[in-house]
Amino acid sequence: MSKKADLLSGINEEDQENQTLVFKVFGYGSLLWKVNFNYSSRDHGHIKGFQRKFWQNNKTHRGTEEKPGRVAILHEAEEDKTLSGGMFTIKGASDIEDAKQKLDTRETVLGGYISIQTKFYDECGVESDVTVFTATPDNDLYVGQICDHPHDDVEHIATQVVGVQGRAGTNAEYVIKLANNVRRPFPNEDDDHLFLLEKKVTEKLSNRSRTVQINYEQLNGINHHDI
Repeated sequence: MSKKADLLSGINEEDQENQTLVFKVFGYGSLLWKVNFNYSSRDHGHIKGFQRKFWQNNKTHRGTEEKPGRVAILHEAEEDKTLSGGMFTIKGASDIEDAKQKLDTRETVLGGYISIQTKFYDECGVESDVTVFTATPDNDLYVGQICDHPHDDVEHIATQVVGVQGRAGTNAEYVIKLANNVRRPFPNEDDDHLFLLEKKVTEKLSNRSRTVQINYEQLNGINHHDI
């Protein structure tokens, strides 16, 4: 075999080896609609033993230092409790490195999250090992449950969410988008915390709009009276 053939053979073997490298990450929050890395496939399914909770402050994407927002994390639940989301499969050394760097910045550096390993089950029941990002009480942005009653806690979170925004947009948009991106592909998802928060946030936004409209009409009436 010639030196040129040896070189081409080596390149082909390297390409094949790169393609066999696989990294799988599970998304249950903003990754459901905002992916900033290349991936080979996306599968719907669920993980077990966790539930979504808006128990993490955010001071970058959906809030500020002065007015932090709230974002979703994983909280341990009963072993048979399922949480739906998407598994993103990234192949090849270059795309894997790029995805890991972007996820590390997005989730760990700016979000205060850590990565853990768990099992993902697709819609056919096929099992895969996945990386998932979440937060623990060990980081400064963790809030946890403030009120004893879950409904009171969600009410408190909704009050914080409304009127707060960060570099990625308003905190209310994050909550509503997440609810929509869970409800559409997973119509049977049992996520009382998320859907109750969406309801509370929507109500508060509606009340704000009515208040603004009333204030505008009152001000408009005063102006016309002055004229």
